[in-house]
Amino acid sequence: MRTIAVVNRKGGSGKTTTAVSLAGVLAERGLTALLIDLDPQASASAWLGEAPGDRGLFDAFVGTRDIGGLATRTKVPGLDVVPSSPWLLTAEQTLKGDMSVGVFRALDRLRPDWDFLIVDCPPSLSYLAVGALMAVREVIIPVETHSIALPGVAAVVREMARIQSDLNPHLRSPMIVACRLNRTVHARRVVEELDRVYGWRLARATIRESIRLAEAEAARMPITTYAPDSGASVDYRLLVDELIAREEIADPSPHGGSRLHRLLTRSLRFAAFKRRAV
Repeated sequence: MRTIAVVNRKGGSGKTTTAVSLAGVLAERGLTALLIDLDPQASASAWLGEAPGDRGLFDAFVGTRDIGGLATRTKVPGLDVVPSSPWLLTAEQTLKGDMSVGVFRALDRLRPDWDFLIVDCPPSLSYLAVGALMAVREVIIPVETHSIALPGVAAVVREMARIQSDLNPHLRSPMIVACRLNRTVHARRVVEELDRVYGWRLARATIRESIRLAEAEAARMPITTYAPDSGASVDYRLLVDELIAREEIADPSPHGGSRLHRLLTRSLRFAAFKRRAV
């Protein structure tokens, strides 16, 4: 089971949109996905038509309750969700660091009954988010293509480096995804800056701004179910292509990456161009 946390400390980055949409694409392809909503705002839960849960998540984090047993089936075959709970906010404020340990233990106990685990973290570097980063192996950092969002990416990357060093040596380098991309010069320059600073860590796939995503949320469906032929669906399918392809190679070095990684990057960029041109 591949374990992925979707995290950013800034709201409006496309975090929940990315978590739900990735899960939708994976299910569309016949893979099974479990989405755990760790955000006390319960946005991912609401998007998938699930009301916030009771204290089940709290019991999983402070005791030995099986978090997988809290999963409910969504209307999308192959996609299950563990809804968020209003107990999380109070518990985090009370337990602090113990909450991080509780999240780690609960996720570590999770049986590999799904192909993918996707954790939608709170829009902050909270104890809940740190616990998720301690437990997973992969991280996606969605970032809004606006200059004000750049410090948030840097903060998450720094926190990841600390966790890799001290708590989770199996945590891979993050995949940074440019989201809410529009046709302005400013947005293009932000993507160029992300590419300059993060290089191969920046996904070649980008997510365009689309009203279809807001409509999909209102309809309580992933974008691939609500508008399967939309540009947003194409973008997230390309992102999943890249996510799956990256599993086939080791982390490249920060000095330009391996030859295989560079070839993969070029092929993904060309594939994105061709599919968007159709």
